[in-house]
This record gives sequence, structure tokens and C-alpha cells, in this order.
Amino acid sequence: MMKAYVRGVVAAAAVFAASSAFAGANLIQDGDFSSPNAGGGVAYEPSGFMGWTTNDPGGVLEIGYSPIYGLPCANAACQSQEVNANAFDTVSYSVSGLTVGATYDLSWDYGPRAGDGYQALDVYFGGVHLTTDAGSVPAWIANNFAVTATSTAETLVFSSQATGLCDSCGNEITNVSLAAPEPATWAMMALGFAALGFAGVRHARSAVALSL
Repeated sequence: MMKAYVRGVVAAAAVFAASSAFAGANLIQDGDFSSPNAGGGVAYEPSGFMGWTTNDPGGVLEIGYSPIYGLPCANAACQSQEVNANAFDTVSYSVSGLTVGATYDLSWDYGPRAGDGYQALDVYFGGVHLTTDAGSVPAWIANNFAVTATSTAETLVFSSQATGLCDSCGNEITNVSLAAPEPATWAMMALGFAALGFAGVRHARSAVALSL
């Protein structure tokens, strides 16, 4: 019976080791929009660049130096993407290689552009509406959600609302990340599996004692 307990601990450790190898890794490429280096200005890239797509009428993604939009640096690159490149646009990113039923940590920073009034951005993951980021004060707002994959591929969508103000400016995003739970979380799960295995051994021993 002790062997069964040991096997349970070993199995739990194997799950932890395999999972922690991917834990914390950002599954979204260029989530800080460090590429291309806009050189303190603004760069326009075609839809599909670094995995990001847009419904912009001009088919471009706008990536720029955050202070240009009236926002402070939120990362080392000090760059962000303006969702409203040429209109009230939608940008999205499709993530593949997910585990169905697994939970992931989704986070991003949102900031309204300075001087352009009220801006609003709807955010979806896997077709589920998560939140609406909105405001007119140029400051980064941190967002964090635990999301569950219902398919091996899911799409993250940032869709600007037509507020009636400036349709080609505003709704900045940066530090977009989708990652598996950190190793500490997997360690707790492994301990839980081990505890269940130990409890099973004790229960089996008690059953044997009672039968005697």
C-alpha cells in the first residue's frame, strides 16, 4: 500500500514538472508591442503582423511610443498599440496549442488617449465578453482574468465602441499576456494529489485493521 502512495507522489511530481516547464510563459507574441521599434514615434504594420489582426479599413495596426498618446511608459519598450488606428477598430489575436479545460492567466493594460474624450473598449476571450475598459483620463488600467480554454485555439478580441468622438484615436493596450499558472500553483496541486494518495493508504490500512 505504501507503494501505491509513493506512485501517487511520483505521478503528482511528474505532472508538476511537465506543467511547470510551460508555466508563466506568455503565449501571446509581442504582447508589449516592442516590435517594431517605432523610434519614439508611430509605426504602421499590416494586419497579421506578429499574429495581431485588425478590421481597420486601411488594414493596418498602429504601434507607437506611449507618451505620444499621453500615457507613461508601461514596460521597457515604452510602446503600445492604438486600437483606433483609422476608425473604431477591432484587433484580435488567436492563440493555439491550448489545453481544453485548462485555466490560464489573462492580463493587459488599458489606457485612454489624452485629449480625445471618453473611449471604450470591449474585451472578449473565446467569444465570451470579459469586461469593458473605458475612460478619458490618460492612465494605465491593469486587467487580470482567469480564463478557461474550451478549445485548443481561442481568440482574444479588443473591440472599440463607437462613442461618437474621435474615431481614429484612442483605446491603447499593452502588456497583453496569456499564460499557464505559475509553478507555485502547480506545486499546490501536486501536494493535493499527494495528500489524496496518503489519505487513500490510511483508509486502506484502517479497513484492514477493522477486518481483523
